[in-house]
Amino acid sequence: MLGKLFKNEMKAMGRVLLPLYAVMVLASCLFAFNLRLSMDGFAKFFVEKFAIVTGVLFGAAVLVVGVVMVIMVIQRFYKNLLGTEGYLMFTLPAKTHEHILSKALSAFLWMVIGAVSGVIAGFAMVAITSNVPEFIRQVKEVWATLSPSMALAPVIWLIIMLAAGVMESMIKVYAAIAVGHQFNSHRLAGSVLAYLGFGIIEMILSFVGNKLHLLPARLLNSTNAAGFMSVRSMQTGTLMALIGIAVYGILCWYLLDRRLNLE
Repeated sequence: MLGKLFKNEMKAMGRVLLPLYAVMVLASCLFAFNLRLSMDGFAKFFVEKFAIVTGVLFGAAVLVVGVVMVIMVIQRFYKNLLGTEGYLMFTLPAKTHEHILSKALSAFLWMVIGAVSGVIAGFAMVAITSNVPEFIRQVKEVWATLSPSMALAPVIWLIIMLAAGVMESMIKVYAAIAVGHQFNSHRLAGSVLAYLGFGIIEMILSFVGNKLHLLPARLLNSTNAAGFMSVRSMQTGTLMALIGIAVYGILCWYLLDRRLNLE
């Protein structure tokens, strides 16, 4: 059942997000094309004016994608499980954790697709406005100067830490919405207060943990000799994010499974 729920969530979010991602990439290409024409001196006055328009369009597209993504994450969880659709959703032969996972995984995957779309938009701008072979050559030279044993591990752990952090943030939002929905009125305010409360609790626990030295100092070292975030600190960040996912996930599951309030 998890697969069917996940497939349905992907389609529901994709109907909105996929066209927005396409517009963002197209806007980046139009902006870069106009910049290239401007640099080449082709009808410079008119091209520069149009470049401003396409630049604003590209910036607006990026902003809209980010805002809509956040709204979709919240709306799909709230409306589908705690709104009027909840009466139908919880009659399906699916467990509570499957509902939560399907929404978290689909939202996470669409965020990844959005990030890939952003990278494609960036490379499209580079490809249009500059000499692509020269750019590739410079990237290869920079990469060749780095030691593979030093460059690969931090990149992998950074990706893992960011992925875990994004997933934790989504589950945290879900848990806050579930807490706010325990109230018979002012549920939105309750959700916001719950989210802020989670943040305060995290700050207190972090402060107490640092004061009591609950983690070895070597794991808390935030930078390496080169001044970048160390692998150990990224591993620690990943572990903290996974703990957050477990805690907020269990809280969300408990409130939806044992204390569901659809009134």
